Amino acid sequence: MLIVIAITGQPTFMGSLVGYWVGFGYTIWFRRDVLRSSELDTRSALGQMRRSLLARLGMITLVVVAVARFQASWLYSLALGIAFGVIASFITVAIHQNSAERGDKKSA
Repeated sequence: MLIVIAITGQPTFMGSLVGYWVGFGYTIWFRRDVLRSSELDTRSALGQMRRSLLARLGMITLVVVAVARFQASWLYSLALGIAFGVIASFITVAIHQNSAERGDKKSA
């Protein structure tokens, strides 16, 4: 993404970089909460996941509002970056989890 920004000279693509990292952080946070909730009983897990969902949505809202306030031209690329970050990191986590369940080990 930094190469695209350097070639085009468009700083609006910085929104996609920020969005990618926000989406990636969202996925890591979600995975951590799911692993933590999987050890609880159903009622406690639902309560914790509900609180966690509100916290994650608050974090996304805070980032979007901050970008809208200070760099409104980045909003479209921010949305694309968040979507790409969430999708790419979910795929990465799923592949990692799938290979870990099968016991595949990569040799160094």
